[in-house]
Amino acid sequence: MPGASPDATRARAADPGWVRVLANTSRQQGVHVPSLGITAVNFWNDGTAGTLAASAPCAVLVRERGDGTATLTVSDPRRELGGLSVTRDRPVAEVLHGHPLLADASTGARLGLAFEPLADREGASHTVTVRLG
Repeated sequence: MPGASPDATRARAADPGWVRVLANTSRQQGVHVPSLGITAVNFWNDGTAGTLAASAPCAVLVRERGDGTATLTVSDPRRELGGLSVTRDRPVAEVLHGHPLLADASTGARLGLAFEPLADREGASHTVTVRLG
């Protein structure tokens, strides 16, 4: 907590609900911070962490907004992926804004996103905005 006072640090440490660790293994590392509406997972392999699943190593950041929308951002820091599928077990009504590399999206009881090759994108982030269901 850069710049936080000792009192603020103690208060945060005493609040067990502030952050929830979704995964902390050699395959995935992820957290959910309810007060910020943020879920972040580094997938070192394909797999599942919390409500997120990825078909290959990648980084995924979800930001839920107070207006009923959310963004899901993916990146391929290793710059090796020929394609990527990400799912989130959370109802989604519609995709409001895709990304040019978004090849397919499914909504309903869960969100499914399929991205075209990311390998030549220099590890850049690719964001999709959805309306939550």
